[in-house]
Amino acid sequence: ASLIQLMVLSYGNAQKFEMDTLQFNGNVDKHINIVIMGDGYTASEQDNFIGAATNLSNYLFTQSPWSNYKNYFNIFAIRVISSQSGAKHPNTSSDCGTAYPLVPVSNPNTYFGSSFDSYGIHRLIVPANITNIVKVISTNFPNYDEVLIIANTPYYGGSGGNVSTSTIEKSSPEIVAHEMGHSFANLADEYYAGITYTSEKPNMTRQTNPALVKWKNWVGFNGVGIYQHCCGGNSAQWYKPYTTCKMEYLGYPYCNVCQEAIIEKIHSLVNPIISYTPSTLSINSSEQFIDFKLNELIKPNPNTLNIQWELDGLNVSNNIDSFQLDQNILTNSTHTLTVTLVDTTTLSRVDNHSTKHFNTVTWDINKTITG
Repeated sequence: ASLIQLMVLSYGNAQKFEMDTLQFNGNVDKHINIVIMGDGYTASEQDNFIGAATNLSNYLFTQSPWSNYKNYFNIFAIRVISSQSGAKHPNTSSDCGTAYPLVPVSNPNTYFGSSFDSYGIHRLIVPANITNIVKVISTNFPNYDEVLIIANTPYYGGSGGNVSTSTIEKSSPEIVAHEMGHSFANLADEYYAGITYTSEKPNMTRQTNPALVKWKNWVGFNGVGIYQHCCGGNSAQWYKPYTTCKMEYLGYPYCNVCQEAIIEKIHSLVNPIISYTPSTLSINSSEQFIDFKLNELIKPNPNTLNIQWELDGLNVSNNIDSFQLDQNILTNSTHTLTVTLVDTTTLSRVDNHSTKHFNTVTWDINKTITG
């Protein structure tokens, strides 16, 4: 968990808040856990926060590839109580006058100090009190993987980074999907955000050779190419894969390159094999038939998991959850039975995917003379 890794502190007396479960697919140690917290919601406004958290998380999982991997996620909402309602607006950014409607100056006392005008950009609303975020998350749900802050203001704004932040303005569902692309999958903006935000990322590069660019497997498909960022100067050194991606314009789908980056992050966090039998991996049995089974799997929708069973390195069965072994076919020695899962989704074209993101269970079977 990135925030706790950044701040290794002990908060034994940190405040506990009520927590709601918005989506539960299983064991928190085996699924990806998104934790949503409100900022600027008073005690009497907590139902409003839960309504906003539900609406925003529901929308996120209508967007591919989140929708394809919804079964991989749990979502929890922590009812953080602020002393005052709203979000800060110090009116210090040079572009404050371009906001429509104009945002009134405000300075409420909120738990995380979410504020417009962060880093000189009006719409960039950022929770300033990282210490309180770490306190709340470490005390209330330390198993988190991703944090989303909802600032209780009707004006347009959001941000990515260690946490995603959004307001409750009408565009907020799309803002959350965009900002989660930053926070979860380390995606760059596909509009040019300035030299501060330029670096090699899954969807940003200086490479212009189609054979070497990191998204080379997508070039020429569905409009994916190598497009120069706008505006000249430093921006001319940087390239993006698409022209109408959600990471540039709200209301559009993620481009293929960004979809792949999100899926690859999911694959890096989740082993879809939840449980199996026999649970012991060393088998000593005199039974003629031994049943092996994947009891519980986390499956994408549609299910793109490929299952392969191998006995001593030779394929014996495919795409079934169980396998029955007849020990009479075995010699009197130690044998191995391995089941391997690979996600064959067409939404990812990463080189050597099957050797990078696969999951296995291997049983050692000691066949001895019986009877």
